[in-house]
Amino acid sequence: MRERRRWVPWLFAGPALLVFTAAVVLPVIWSLSYSLFDWSGLGKMEFIGIENYVRMFGDNVFRAAVVNNLVFTLISASVQVVLGLLLAILLLSLRRVRNFVKVVYFIPCVISSVAISQIFRQMLSADPEGIVNAVFGGLGLEQLQGAYLSDPQLTLLLVSLIDAYKFCAIYMVIYLTAFLTIDQDVLDAAAIDGANWWQQYVSIKFPMIKGIILVTIVLLISGTLKAFDVSYILTGGGPGSSSELVATYLYKVMFNSSHFGYGSAIAVFLVVECLVIVAILRRVFRSESEAA
Repeated sequence: MRERRRWVPWLFAGPALLVFTAAVVLPVIWSLSYSLFDWSGLGKMEFIGIENYVRMFGDNVFRAAVVNNLVFTLISASVQVVLGLLLAILLLSLRRVRNFVKVVYFIPCVISSVAISQIFRQMLSADPEGIVNAVFGGLGLEQLQGAYLSDPQLTLLLVSLIDAYKFCAIYMVIYLTAFLTIDQDVLDAAAIDGANWWQQYVSIKFPMIKGIILVTIVLLISGTLKAFDVSYILTGGGPGSSSELVATYLYKVMFNSSHFGYGSAIAVFLVVECLVIVAILRRVFRSESEAA
């Protein structure tokens, strides 16, 4: 009887494991095997061993993309966590129009990345003049006008902020739900003891949803490391490689240049990078939890 019970969880988990294996594990294995070949996607595959990996670490554009990706992850993830918390706190203070405001803030999440990117492209445009340059001109701040998406010093920052704007509402909803699950009796007791609004958040609310915040940080970092759409649509990784990310460079190598072997090596690097960083984060967060 006990032997049968051991198989029951696997019966329920089996379909999900099959889908995960087909959608994630097998493609990773295929990419690993393709990365050992020189292949254009058509014709004969030539085995070259680890030459693609040697080429990858000697590729200046790839190295720039890795650094850009780390900066992008830091900016986008930080903004999404902070802005998501601030929006959740704002919604907590609203009663009658909370659902309406929540829907308004959530709209960017359901709009396609193509639409969001094109909207910001028009807003930041220099020729024809977009709304941002028009506003600066109307206020007499001509020194702030410029071709923002053509400035290598600004493109990565703009891509990071636009990506954060599109997805921060998802975490707003998660944090809002977490705040609403806190027992009101605990907050009433704190208010009776003299805790003000700020003290309740610092000493009670934030610590009680700390686990959820840490989980969302892991999800955010793993997601931003694989970011592609906003950067590729808005700037194409340019100008030069100033906003190139690992995923956008991977796409160009494989589908624009037809270097499927080299592209597979970059894909393997991306998988390993995500696994290593997420593993480090989990270990750090686990250590903090045990210390607390």
